[in-house]
Amino acid sequence: MTLNEFIKEFQNILVKKGIKNPLYFVGNIISKIDNIPLSKILIEKDFEIKEELLNKLKKIIIEEYPVEYITKKVVFFNGEFYVDEHVLIPRIETEDLIKIAIDIIKENNYKTIIDIGTGSGVIAIILKKYFPNLIVYGIDISEDALKIANYNAKLHNVSIQFIKSDILKDITYDIIKDADFIISNPPYVETDFYFQNKALHFEPKIALEAGKDGQSFFLNLSYNYPDILKSKHFIFETTEFNIDKTKLLLSKFGKVKIYKDSFGINRFIEKLPWRD
Repeated sequence: MTLNEFIKEFQNILVKKGIKNPLYFVGNIISKIDNIPLSKILIEKDFEIKEELLNKLKKIIIEEYPVEYITKKVVFFNGEFYVDEHVLIPRIETEDLIKIAIDIIKENNYKTIIDIGTGSGVIAIILKKYFPNLIVYGIDISEDALKIANYNAKLHNVSIQFIKSDILKDITYDIIKDADFIISNPPYVETDFYFQNKALHFEPKIALEAGKDGQSFFLNLSYNYPDILKSKHFIFETTEFNIDKTKLLLSKFGKVKIYKDSFGINRFIEKLPWRD
């Protein structure tokens, strides 16, 4: 089957998905999977799609399977990272979270940070690369995720201590005491929204779904670690739909500030240390 034949056969599906330029869209996917320049694919009128590639394309377009899980990589913050079904695929908005964190760390001359829910390790790794002398701890409840984070850290030649823990449950007092700043892109998707969006089901549920109102992570943090939440400097990624709920909850533990992402959407919330 040629590329043009494929597009003709799946035209209706592509249109329903709102794809305005099917040739470019499918060509771009092929480019990522087979490492072929997009220009070459688009110029070649009878570009041949072999069976293995055809099956991958069907899975991506019909089932909405993430192309990143097929290529086992994602380009994020100008770097390449390994990803698979055990970790969340980093979104472009999280680059904005990191940029805000860089400014905070720089402004306060922070020395030690904790990344809760590190997943593939992208946040911890990028911050360590930006601040080579920074002590960075990456925390995740998933052993599989921690293996990937460790692999990515080695890939980027940085030293980070990754620890298995449910939030801060298994983190030693000394680590918490020394931490200046805690960053997290936690689960924040409402249960109903999660189950209604098939495309999310390929990614680890534990990294996305956060109860009926999307607040289970923040409720856990506030209920089990109120002293830490009060005394430490935090920044979180969340969703515009629940950020006001999160702000109300976190404001009990100190001054809070909301930041917008690059699309102008309220996305991040900073919780400053409590000041008497």
